[in-house]
Amino acid sequence: MKSILTTFCVLSISAPLAADTVLVAAHRGGYSNEIADKAPENSVANVAVAVAKGFDLFETDIQRTKDGVFVVVHDDTLQRETTGQGAVSDLTLSDLKALQKRFRDGSVSEEKVATLEELLLAGKRKIKFKADVKTGIIEHMDELSKFIHGLGMTDDLYLRCSKKEATAIEKHFQNGTPKVELMVKVDTADEVKDIAKRFSPKTIQIDVEKDTALSPEQREAITTAVGLGIIVETHSYSDPAQWKELVTAGVRMFHTTQPEETLVWLKEQGWR
Repeated sequence: MKSILTTFCVLSISAPLAADTVLVAAHRGGYSNEIADKAPENSVANVAVAVAKGFDLFETDIQRTKDGVFVVVHDDTLQRETTGQGAVSDLTLSDLKALQKRFRDGSVSEEKVATLEELLLAGKRKIKFKADVKTGIIEHMDELSKFIHGLGMTDDLYLRCSKKEATAIEKHFQNGTPKVELMVKVDTADEVKDIAKRFSPKTIQIDVEKDTALSPEQREAITTAVGLGIIVETHSYSDPAQWKELVTAGVRMFHTTQPEETLVWLKEQGWR
């Protein structure tokens, strides 16, 4: 089994991923034992937990405060995740830092809302990140891209987006915004080819629904991406039969809410 560091070095230099390695992206960093770990989802404390558990990517979310700071919050409002209320964009960083993070059962943790900088630096060179660009972030793409470059983490963070969002981001790139890694969600082989031509991505997302077999179109899309040297990610569920089908088809990254369970299976099957 390759070490996490080795896996990241492979990705950082854009070399092909080893044929026997499937990566695990933990949904919001993973949270199956969040209370015992004292590490709620999307928190700085949870970065160390994700690293210790051997996850390859920490999936997260980017929003922006009223005073222009990128922070890590998933929901449109703060009620579920924190002791606060309202939208992130209506509050300053100081307002957010006065709040406590909640665990998923509603109880209150000792953790604060993380800035994107705090989260990324906590995992720099230890784990990669995959982040959804939330509402309003694309209009600040130039600022976000320069921020990522300033941290020296252009190889460590993938911004996941839709095809429509990718087109909006592309316009920023064409206007001089420094390029960063995108993970675009696609459905067909033609879309894979289009995204590959426009962005030369390291990763791409081709999703398969829960309890659903791969369609011929999805297989073709996965095969096309693999042929272009692109790592294919799908969402995965607690379904070993589907995991086997996806890996056999060429998928090499699972986004999952059960990262521990997924890792155990991958190791048992020789995919780690």
